[in-house]
Amino acid sequence: MKIRQFFAAFAIIGALATVGTALPGVTPTAEAAPGYWGAVSWAYSGRTAYAVNYGSERSAIRAAKSRCGSNCGWITFYRSCGAVAYKFTSTRTRVGTARGYSTGAAAQRAARSKAGPGSHVRGWACTSR
Repeated sequence: MKIRQFFAAFAIIGALATVGTALPGVTPTAEAAPGYWGAVSWAYSGRTAYAVNYGSERSAIRAAKSRCGSNCGWITFYRSCGAVAYKFTSTRTRVGTARGYSTGAAAQRAARSKAGPGSHVRGWACTSR
């Protein structure tokens, strides 16, 4: 009799595991999980925006682009810092991006280096680590 009860309990647990649990609060939701994704978006007009500490890369991009505009470019980073620098000339705008740096200062330096001499940082951000 005990063996039959054991297998019945085992079958119920297996069914819950395959279908999903009926107990509230057993599995964490995506909103409850800590977010470490960040994004910086930019437009060649000089407009920038950022979003940090999101649960997914896609949600960070969506948040940054909603603040910057649909025609903005973007970079993402995870548990780190990112930056965008511009260099405006009479004929074009040069953009330098940096992501994955441990500090905001390092990301800004890298972005300025990629944009070229005389460039200026237009946006940067760091996620929690």
